[in-house]
Amino acid sequence: MNNFRILFIVIMCATQIIACSDNKIVANENEKSPLPIPWWMSVEPIIIDGEEFYGRSCSVTRVSYVAGIKSGSVIFTVPSRAFTFCAKNEPGKNHLEYDGEHIVLHVDRQTFGAGSWTGERYRSADFTSWEEYIGVTWVNGEEYEAWRMVGSTSSKSDSRKRVVRE
Repeated sequence: MNNFRILFIVIMCATQIIACSDNKIVANENEKSPLPIPWWMSVEPIIIDGEEFYGRSCSVTRVSYVAGIKSGSVIFTVPSRAFTFCAKNEPGKNHLEYDGEHIVLHVDRQTFGAGSWTGERYRSADFTSWEEYIGVTWVNGEEYEAWRMVGSTSSKSDSRKRVVRE
């Protein structure tokens, strides 16, 4: 009886290993499966100086043409926050906007267990230096958005943008 249990466990483990392996049996070895379509192909791009930019829920991808082929590379990934995770990507949604000066990434995060959502924004004018939105400030009675460099530990803003209400 004990040998039967061991044999049963070995057969079950072997079945799981075979089922989870990447070695799929192909009827015709000459047939190739189609390449997966990049996620950004179904999203409307932000075009700046002939380059395409796409925003996912927590990253920015730049798509360039290399030898006539579109190639994407992640140029910014949002810093992680304790006990949160990025929202699931919505098909066809670009989380970016361009205001003529900065490209702005809108991020939605959810807190583990709590169910609460936070909205964050990150921006860059040169696609190398990134700033995070830290709130509103007032200067001489005028409203400004306050931005701080990503990674900075200062409580002060590094730059401000005047808010114009229409």
